[in-house]
Amino acid sequence: MQIHIIPIGNLKVRATEMIKPLSQKKISDKYPIDTEGSIMLAMNALLVIEEEQVVLMDPGCADFLPPRLLKEYGFHIDIPLEEELSKVGIMPHQVTDVIFTHLHFDHGSGAFKRQPGKIVKRFRQARYHVLKAHYEYATHPDSKEAGSFFTSLLKYVDQVHWLEEWDSDWLTFQIFEGHTRHMTLPIIKSNDERIYFLADLIPMEIFMDLNVFSGYDRDPRLAVQEKREFLAGLNGSAKLVFFHDPLTESLIYS
Repeated sequence: MQIHIIPIGNLKVRATEMIKPLSQKKISDKYPIDTEGSIMLAMNALLVIEEEQVVLMDPGCADFLPPRLLKEYGFHIDIPLEEELSKVGIMPHQVTDVIFTHLHFDHGSGAFKRQPGKIVKRFRQARYHVLKAHYEYATHPDSKEAGSFFTSLLKYVDQVHWLEEWDSDWLTFQIFEGHTRHMTLPIIKSNDERIYFLADLIPMEIFMDLNVFSGYDRDPRLAVQEKREFLAGLNGSAKLVFFHDPLTESLIYS
């Protein structure tokens, strides 16, 4: 099995909105904050190659979103996703499966690209997977996160595959409700190691603090409770992969 963390660019948000209830000073002890009080976040996808399967998880943000969103969140993609994948020897047509942990635009709209006059799948041979329960929620979400989804782009997919039907020995999932309803956390088993792709359950290392939550969580109290229970339930050593941390892609937790 090969496992690669794939950087897909950056976005900017207000530091004290992303990381609560910490002060700007406390946050700045770990991450740079600009003069406007904003912090740069990463978008780190996970690529797993297992025999004939080439699975890409959360391929980041599209570069054709409305200018308002691109400006508001300061999206910046220096190196196209195709080039980042080529560094590990993968071409887009070789990706067999794309997994969305949830349908927030910064996590998965990058699975699509614009061509003259149309929008198409970036990975034309791949099956696109999402939890059916989450998809149904994302089509009629709570008002707090109604503007955060890229569900409409899935109309450019011939068939959406449901993660409820995924069946393999090396990849399983846990479901969490605090950040958004029915968010999927992939767990990869490689030999005796377990790798957890944390999505927005623990988006950055600073969220390892059991009291820290995000202003973007749908239900902050539940998000904190789920994080506590998740960390308490880890047995032995585990590799944790952070989607949004600009400094620390992953760490070994024991």
